Amino acid sequence: MLYSLHNQRPAPLPHRIRMPDGFTRTDASTFTQDEIQAAGYSGPYTEPSYNPSTEQLLWVNGEYVIEALPPVPRWVDFSAVIMALPSVNLMLGEVLQNAPGLYGGLVVGLQNASEGDSRVFLTSWNAAYTMGLISPELITTVQEIAGEYDLPQSFIQALSPQT
Repeated sequence: MLYSLHNQRPAPLPHRIRMPDGFTRTDASTFTQDEIQAAGYSGPYTEPSYNPSTEQLLWVNGEYVIEALPPVPRWVDFSAVIMALPSVNLMLGEVLQNAPGLYGGLVVGLQNASEGDSRVFLTSWNAAYTMGLISPELITTVQEIAGEYDLPQSFIQALSPQT
């Protein structure tokens, strides 16, 4: 049996519960429902069945809620598609000619982004944009592809530099 203390996610009762009069009870097999409630617990609750490979079980406002798991960002696939785009390769060629250091920031930064740190890529992307090397059309294309590969919304928005 699962019980919730102060509306937290239900769990088995602890070995010891404190009663309102300050005394504690330590034999869970003898706790009465009234004692459990007096100690601040609600319940009992039973976890509903769900598929942990596609769903997550949440405790929201005193009840279980089953939601679909959020999509997993597919950074490697995104990187492969982006690097194969002719428009990206043309842009990278211009970056290499005009700002070789930025080229490394874009290429290495994309790898870092696939590992969860997009700062180098976005900094280099913004610098290339400021230099006029990234067109609005390329931004839109890359944002659309990022969305198709379930990348974080904050990353997708940051691809459109604020001037």
